[in-house]
Amino acid sequence: MNSPHKEKRYLKILTAVACVSLLSGSLVYFALKDQSLHYSSEIKQTAKVQYALVNEDKGARFENTDYNLGSDFVTLINQDTENNWETTNRSVAEAGLKSGQFDAVITLPSDFSEKLLSLESVSPEKATVSYQIREGQNEQANQAVHSQVNTVLQGFNQRVVRMYFSSIIRNLSDAQTNVNQMATTELSQNTFIISNIQAPFSTLPDSFRSTQSIANSLKTDNELFKTQQEAFVKSVASSMEANNNSLDASGKALESTTNSVNEFSKEANTRLEKSTNQYKEQSEKDKAALEKQWTDDQKHYSDLYNALYTVGNAKLKELQFSDTATGSFMADFKAKAGEYKTAQSKVKGNLEAQITSLEKEVAELRALRETIAETYYGSKDLSDQTATDKDIRSAILNLMTKPENRSKLPKQYIEAIASRLPMISSGDLSALIAKLEQDKLISSDEATTYRNALKIVSNYSSELGGSLGQNTTFKYLSSAATVTSPVTYPIHQTLEFDPSTGSQTVQLNIDDANMGNLELEGVTKDSIEASIRQQLKDTGYHVTAAVSGNTIQVTFINERTASTTPVASSDSGGSSTSNADASDAATSTNSTSTSESTTATPTTPPKVSQPSYATLPKKVSVTISGQIKWNLSDDVKKNSYNQVGYSWTDGSSVQASAQLSVFNGKYDTLAEDLPAILKNFQNLDLTAQQIVTLFASPGASLDINQFASTLSSGTLVQKASPDSVYSLYNNLTDDERASEISDVLVTKYRLTGDNLYKQVDQQLKDVTDILGEKENPKEGTLRQVYQSLPDSDLLVKQASALNTWYGEMQKVLDEAHNQWKDSEKLAYESVVNDQNPQPEKMNTSKLEEEVKSLLSQYDSLRDSSKKTAQATADGAAQVRDISPQIQQLNETTESIQKSADGVLSSLNQSVKETSGTVEKNTSYAEQFGKVLANAKSGGADNKQVFNFLSDPITTKVTEGKTQAASHISIIPYYMTLLLSVISFVIAMTIGRFVKDRQEREETDLLTTKKWDLKLQSFLPTIITATVGSILFSGVTIGVATAANGFLWFIYSFMLMASLILVLSYSLKKAPYPTYIVSASLLGFYLLLTPILGVATQSGSFLNFLYRLSPLQNIENGFSYLLVGGNLSIVTILLLLLFVGIGVSLNLFTRKK
Repeated sequence: MNSPHKEKRYLKILTAVACVSLLSGSLVYFALKDQSLHYSSEIKQTAKVQYALVNEDKGARFENTDYNLGSDFVTLINQDTENNWETTNRSVAEAGLKSGQFDAVITLPSDFSEKLLSLESVSPEKATVSYQIREGQNEQANQAVHSQVNTVLQGFNQRVVRMYFSSIIRNLSDAQTNVNQMATTELSQNTFIISNIQAPFSTLPDSFRSTQSIANSLKTDNELFKTQQEAFVKSVASSMEANNNSLDASGKALESTTNSVNEFSKEANTRLEKSTNQYKEQSEKDKAALEKQWTDDQKHYSDLYNALYTVGNAKLKELQFSDTATGSFMADFKAKAGEYKTAQSKVKGNLEAQITSLEKEVAELRALRETIAETYYGSKDLSDQTATDKDIRSAILNLMTKPENRSKLPKQYIEAIASRLPMISSGDLSALIAKLEQDKLISSDEATTYRNALKIVSNYSSELGGSLGQNTTFKYLSSAATVTSPVTYPIHQTLEFDPSTGSQTVQLNIDDANMGNLELEGVTKDSIEASIRQQLKDTGYHVTAAVSGNTIQVTFINERTASTTPVASSDSGGSSTSNADASDAATSTNSTSTSESTTATPTTPPKVSQPSYATLPKKVSVTISGQIKWNLSDDVKKNSYNQVGYSWTDGSSVQASAQLSVFNGKYDTLAEDLPAILKNFQNLDLTAQQIVTLFASPGASLDINQFASTLSSGTLVQKASPDSVYSLYNNLTDDERASEISDVLVTKYRLTGDNLYKQVDQQLKDVTDILGEKENPKEGTLRQVYQSLPDSDLLVKQASALNTWYGEMQKVLDEAHNQWKDSEKLAYESVVNDQNPQPEKMNTSKLEEEVKSLLSQYDSLRDSSKKTAQATADGAAQVRDISPQIQQLNETTESIQKSADGVLSSLNQSVKETSGTVEKNTSYAEQFGKVLANAKSGGADNKQVFNFLSDPITTKVTEGKTQAASHISIIPYYMTLLLSVISFVIAMTIGRFVKDRQEREETDLLTTKKWDLKLQSFLPTIITATVGSILFSGVTIGVATAANGFLWFIYSFMLMASLILVLSYSLKKAPYPTYIVSASLLGFYLLLTPILGVATQSGSFLNFLYRLSPLQNIENGFSYLLVGGNLSIVTILLLLLFVGIGVSLNLFTRKK
């Protein structure tokens, strides 16, 4: 039965051995025999020379600048395309020279830069560069190498000499530049004095002469002003006299009109008093008739109301009282209702208990029937009539493969997953995922994957053991999701307003309305008004301000047109007086017309002059202080950073603009939590994927979301796929179990199930017939009897309702009778009230007082006009004469002019002397450019200095000795790589096809030994390792040309055998850690191997790793054998120990 399987197994093993052999042979051939991969020593002699440069230069400081000429030398050789250069350390260079990797080694000492830059010393030393040529070449090759090395050193020598002379010439050039700069500076200063001081100052005396001429002109204008003022005063006095005569005529006409008005008022008062008396007499007659009608109606309706209450109350009391001695009707009815309730409650209680008991029995019988169907037929939906033999086999198979009985998964799998559970937070992780999704930091698909992973891990923890980690408090969850709004910003802004507009509004506008809106806070109208009033002082304008939201409105009120007080004014600013009572006076005609006519009519009053005002400014500026409040919209509150522009506009132009910005610090907490978040998500994803790998079907996609959808009902173990690792580990498959079920077993199993199912089904039917259906039960069933019984509280409720009706009816009658009261008398309403009172007599006293007041104002106006005329004349006489001040101005100007002439003379002399000095400095600067002197102490007599300058670098040649060919050093590197790769591939093949023998549990129980032999898997493993090691060692010994072939064979054989045995065991027991360790060792080896030109500093951590690298030590062993070395006893014992460990790991096994 199993022979086809064995044949397939052997075929797979043979195929794997053939592939491993083919791969191993190909790698050996490509690495050691293919001529396109490396060159022989004969070909290399005709190729480019291979140089190694050892740069030990520490650098030096020259003229306040750090130099490292060794690095410059490295840059120079990198430009050499004719030869191959490699920069390395001294030990690698010496080893390469011995092995033939390098043809020549050039060494720059640590004081290379220090000696080359010792030019400041009186006795400079030359720098010494040593180089060594590889021995073993022919003489012609040695001469060629010497010549090329000397050519490179000579070129660098010339570059250093050019650097020296370039430095000397640069110092001289800097000196010349500084002298030229001094001369140029003095010249520019002299030019500045001539153009900006001497030239403007030379015109100052002429300016003083112009000032004297203007002062004389002012004197003439002052005399003319005095003459014009006297004529103006006389004209004003004449005009005031005409105004007084006009006011006298108007007062007499007003007295006549007042007498006529008083007589008309007295006659109207007499007629009004007569009409009022007639209205009062008619009102008294109507009031008496209304009082009699109310008294008759009140008595009639009161008698009818009392009769109705007496009849209703008597009929209602008959319900409570009876003519018999047993009591009333209500009392008997209540007693019978109580007895009925008690009896009916007992009957219904017994029926309820029986129905409940039967319902419970029905539920148990149905559950038992479903259990029998699921156990014997494989599904609770099947019955003895619908179940087939296939269903019976499936039910038997389910019993054989229950999840709690089938898994034999080793504890290592469970413990490996349980060890990662404490690394996953059990509290805030779900809330964190929702928060990140809400803030759109992760997509919805990613959030769904993380939730499903958390669901899988939680199910595993609750079912198979292992606790999740303690709660990790994520600060990001408690951070504010939005910016606190509003945000305020201090402002100090200057705005301008135009008084001529009358009213001007300046508005604070936001550039982007989607960002919210702006408001002003702390900006008061009082501060704005105070600032503008100060600027509008004496202009005749008043100002009011209003601040609302983001708007500032300023209104300018022109008070010049409101003033009508007569004034006397002049261009020189003479004084004026005004009277508040003159506001009702009309304007007068001009002074010419008043002088011709002194008896003007009242309809054409005289014109008065307006007071003088200060000039109205075109603009007034206001500096506002306060705060701007930014109300952010809901859409932008969640942004981490917001910025918006704003502007101050007055309707026609933009006066100012700026920007506002605000940060949202919620993402600062996210940056703090990021390490913990990434750690939790990484462990969550890795652990969930491991669980899915164990419990999901390998035939389907091992997807976390797909597997989590199956866990909506049932446990993790129940939902494990039949072909999963958890179900199949050390178990038979479902097909194998099904083949073991016989037809006889199916028949007997079905017979037992049918008998049980029929018995339970018949009993369920009988109970259901007795109980009846819940909806529309049949006659005679318990439910039908119970539903037909009337309510036990029926009579009690009716008695209670009747009693309640009686009490409420009695109460209603009493309340209705008690509510009777006499109707209110209908009050007589007159049309005369507070809103419509009777007219009173006309009071003429106020009119008389106003007329008297008007006459008094006319008299005051006349007196004020006379006083104003006199004040105008007196004020004009008080104007001061400014002639003495003009005379003093002329004298002061002459004195300043003389002083300015003296200063200008001294300045001209100073400029002349400065110009001469500048010419001398310029001549000296031109001569300095021709100077050439020694830039070094010792000058032309110091021969050692010039000898150093001509040849600062000297060379030192050292011959080397070696016997190896130049291409040998690559062989140990290839041997190490081939050994590692081939061993790993063979070990993986063994782990894939050679399985450990599975012992039966009964055998383990019959013995007390803790250890046992794995002979079934050991023999294929040891044979494969031995054959592979022999083939590899035998093939490489023929191509490596080692000095001792036997030691080469032993070394490579024992290394490969031990690696194969250890790796095959590790890949079986812990494949994942084995992959990590193997990849790490190989990566460090490739990174730090010297064959790639990498060198590590002595004493560093990388040097320590390099020395401990197993692969590097293996390479060192091959290198040592390749040049004729021998294996020590310690090395052989270590190799035997490694082989023994590999054999023990694969031979012995520990029992559970």
